[in-house]
Amino acid sequence: MSHPELTMDAQKPHANPLKRCLGKAALAIGVCALTGFGLALHQSKAYGIMARIHHGLVVCAPGTGLSMTPASTGLLSGSSSPAMLRLELATQADGRVIVVPGSNQLSEVLASSRRAHTLLMLDLNDTNPTDVAQLVRKARMRDRVVLVAQDHDGVEAALQADSAMMVAIPINSTRDAYAAHRMAGHHPYAAYLSPTAAPDLFALVHRDAEAIITENPRSAHFSTAEFLAERPVDIVVTEQPAQFTQALTQGN
Repeated sequence: MSHPELTMDAQKPHANPLKRCLGKAALAIGVCALTGFGLALHQSKAYGIMARIHHGLVVCAPGTGLSMTPASTGLLSGSSSPAMLRLELATQADGRVIVVPGSNQLSEVLASSRRAHTLLMLDLNDTNPTDVAQLVRKARMRDRVVLVAQDHDGVEAALQADSAMMVAIPINSTRDAYAAHRMAGHHPYAAYLSPTAAPDLFALVHRDAEAIITENPRSAHFSTAEFLAERPVDIVVTEQPAQFTQALTQGN
């Protein structure tokens, strides 16, 4: 009589070596894919507005006159180029959104800006914020763009166009600061202040806004470094980024 345990062991099918190899290979591929996705996501966030202002002041310059087609990406990625460009938008007769002056399609500008890791401040003007937001999402630039509207209604439309895209809200007083906070709700927004605003107003909006934008003060009464030392500023808009950076360096 055969031993029952030996009989059961003899009846067990042997595992297929090929299946074991395929299983291990699939597991390895899955781990590599997850690692690669995590690394890509981390790198993508590293180029976003919040990450950039966390590491220091962001200088924004007008993009007027720049040819920003995919073939001219180098104009955006040079070491002397500002971290952010401010662009004026318009809508063509066929409904396409373009950058003016000129006729570069916003979709092309967004694509080249993403490759060059350039942040954008987009003046909406008469464009439809929903159309602009759709193009920004398609280009995967949601965290690298600030939308700027002309008036109160434009700001509200921009806030409704996308739940995560940063919108600049002009603030000229304490009342404006509280109104902006109520209007934005949980939506990320940047407070846009005049350089002539009091330091106390800068400090007030710093509590609620994700970022503070202002312009080059251009004052003979104090240096750029002194101006920034008294005010929490994240983004400075200037028509002369090289001179601004030089003045800031000399002031320090």
